[in-house]
Amino acid sequence: MKRLFCLFLLASSVTTSVTACHEKQELTAPPPPLRPEPDPVPVVKDVVQKDCEPVENNSGELKPIEFTERSIPEGAKLAEQAKGELRTAESAEVERATREQYISDSVEHFITALSADPYNVTATYNLAAAYARIGRKQCSINLLTRMLQMRPHPSKHAEVEQHLDRLLGRKQVLDPDFSEMRKDARFRALIAKMCEGTNDANCVYGAQRENRER
Repeated sequence: MKRLFCLFLLASSVTTSVTACHEKQELTAPPPPLRPEPDPVPVVKDVVQKDCEPVENNSGELKPIEFTERSIPEGAKLAEQAKGELRTAESAEVERATREQYISDSVEHFITALSADPYNVTATYNLAAAYARIGRKQCSINLLTRMLQMRPHPSKHAEVEQHLDRLLGRKQVLDPDFSEMRKDARFRALIAKMCEGTNDANCVYGAQRENRER
């Protein structure tokens, strides 16, 4: 009798197990896929460059510098390097960030060139052009004023006039680097001073009537 009871319990256990195997099991939902949060996009803020103060000395005389205090070859070398960087920045194929870097590099090298030779006309004019392009108008005007002060010096007169031809559009197109400055009253007053004694009615306007920028 005891044996039959044990067999009955065994049969009941097997039946329960088989039934449990055939019952519909509730599936656990899979975890969501791992998707890392995207890196935040950095906000690029336009850096406003501080402009220069107007030059105080308008007497037309430059402070004399001893020849031994100048490094003319080094100044000329740096000026040409910076001039090349500024011209590269004008290329239509250069991206904006790269263009701004070229202009920043050219400004730095022009400043270094003028530290080596403060009378370098190429560095003076082209640094004025670089400043004009980045909106530092007073800095640009200060440098053009300095170039105008070098005009009477016999050793610098021809070179200054060559750069003024570019600025004023004499027998060539106007320098596009100064496009944003041509309506500035300070700039136009300086141009008028450059044009004194030229007998050119269009000079004060940078010859815009007949020779537009390209």
